[in-house]
Amino acid sequence: MRTRMRTLAVPALILLIFVFVTASTCGCGEPGEKKNTDNSAENGEAQGGGDNGPGGGTTSEVTLYFRYDTPEKSWLAPEKREIDAADPCRAAMAALISGPMPGSSLKPVLPDTVSVLGVALEGGVCTVDLSKEVLTDASKVGAGATSEMLALAAIADTLTGIQGVEKVRLLVEGQQSGMVEGRFVEDFWGHVGLPEFLERNEEVIFKEV
Repeated sequence: MRTRMRTLAVPALILLIFVFVTASTCGCGEPGEKKNTDNSAENGEAQGGGDNGPGGGTTSEVTLYFRYDTPEKSWLAPEKREIDAADPCRAAMAALISGPMPGSSLKPVLPDTVSVLGVALEGGVCTVDLSKEVLTDASKVGAGATSEMLALAAIADTLTGIQGVEKVRLLVEGQQSGMVEGRFVEDFWGHVGLPEFLERNEEVIFKEV
């Protein structure tokens, strides 16, 4: 009887040792390896560095140009703004449309009802597609010859200040010519007209004497 009990005890002991060894090694990596359950470092790297805007994305500084009236003449004057660095051309256009900062002596150059429908940068040319309100609501910023000239110059001067942009191609509802809401796109506001490309115009930027 004792011999039979010893015979049964040996396999049981072996099984117990096997279970103990398995339990002690389960779930472990290589010796000295620490399992990382915190992904914050990886996520932080993916989000990028630099200054962060309200949405947590990286921002960059851009110079916007708005209307500045003196007793003698109307000019463009610069205003610095932080924008989304991921899509600077689109962000700069949106900021330009939104107008100058509250309390500023500067005036808007585009109606604030305009939407940016599309932006593309290729070969140094930034193509910007704006909604029909840039034509239909022009009276909100004064639709005279000076206002038209300053509006087009403000778009060109703002966007050519962004790296990689040499000139601007402006579209309205995807068109650079033809009718939109009963208006000819190529006429723009009816005085200066819309050229094929807008190029930087330093002559209309106000300079302190």
